[in-house]
Amino acid sequence: MAFCAAIATAVTLGACGSGLPGNAVVQIGSATISMAAFDHWLTVANDGSQVTSGAKASPAPIPPDYTACIAAAEKAAGDTAASKAPAAVAADKSTCESDFQSTLLPEVLDYLILRMWIQGEAYDRGIHVTAKQVMASFESARKASSNPSLESAAALRKFEAASGETLGDLLWDTRADLLADKIELQIEHTADKVTEAQIVNYYKAHKSKYETPETRNIDLVLVSTAAEADKVKGLLQGGASYATVAKRYSIDTTSKAAGGAMVGVTTAELTPQLSTQVFAAKAGVLTGPVKTAFGYYVFTVNKINPSTTETFAQAKASIKTTIQQQQVTKAENALQPDLTKKWAPRTVCRSGYQVATYCSNAPKSSSTGSTTAG
Repeated sequence: MAFCAAIATAVTLGACGSGLPGNAVVQIGSATISMAAFDHWLTVANDGSQVTSGAKASPAPIPPDYTACIAAAEKAAGDTAASKAPAAVAADKSTCESDFQSTLLPEVLDYLILRMWIQGEAYDRGIHVTAKQVMASFESARKASSNPSLESAAALRKFEAASGETLGDLLWDTRADLLADKIELQIEHTADKVTEAQIVNYYKAHKSKYETPETRNIDLVLVSTAAEADKVKGLLQGGASYATVAKRYSIDTTSKAAGGAMVGVTTAELTPQLSTQVFAAKAGVLTGPVKTAFGYYVFTVNKINPSTTETFAQAKASIKTTIQQQQVTKAENALQPDLTKKWAPRTVCRSGYQVATYCSNAPKSSSTGSTTAG
């Protein structure tokens, strides 16, 4: 009964009790979407293009007879029902029915059912919004909107006339959005709780993330032949600078531009042969030539930067933030599937209005928008 009371005017209530009421398209628990409400939102969905295009939309394909839709198709073709062959009339009806089932039906029920689920979920979680909050949110969004249809009372009335939406519809939609936001905030608040044990376990499992390997600052020259390497080494031993020698002789374009200097070099940045020699060398010792697949290196280690490890105390704050973000993201991603898992079994749709995912009695093998008798 309380859930029935939570549903706003755009989705009317049938009798709260068992069974699908005769005027209902969908029943969720004891709340219903009436046929009148569905037809209203069907028209809104159909006429939405009028707001931006200014051109009058074709009549909505309303089942079961699709009368207005068929008449519009006949008029567009310059025919009349009396002059048109039965097979052609049947083809027009088939087109109208297809538009309804494949496009408008899933669009409208997706919109209405999901918003009813949100309201039911909000009620179960003890989440509420007041009429004052809804109006304040609507006015704030309207004033911030770049949509000229919402800029003034007159523009809003024109928008309502073109789209078929009423102020009540817009406020109902705003209410659903506010409830959805509050549900998400509640989920985030619950998901961002992190224990000390979680942080400790994360640190242990990702210890390598907090370790900085040993690096070295080096000067080097790369040449093509052993003879050139001996010449370069001789020049350096004689007092020539790496800046001068590298710029003149080195074929390593990256270090050559920096006068042979490389800072913070890791083992991964060097060839295996060169890496072994560089990380075995003592600081300040001219070393080489070292033969590699790229040529011959002569180098000097200028500085050894020892490895470091960020302590648990130092990493704790960032780890907590990381875990919070992971948990919140996981919870947010699970919201839609969780809503479906909880509310779909409570959602019964009338035959001809059974949309997969949302209706518990929809054919299991059907695709969204398909219908079946039952």
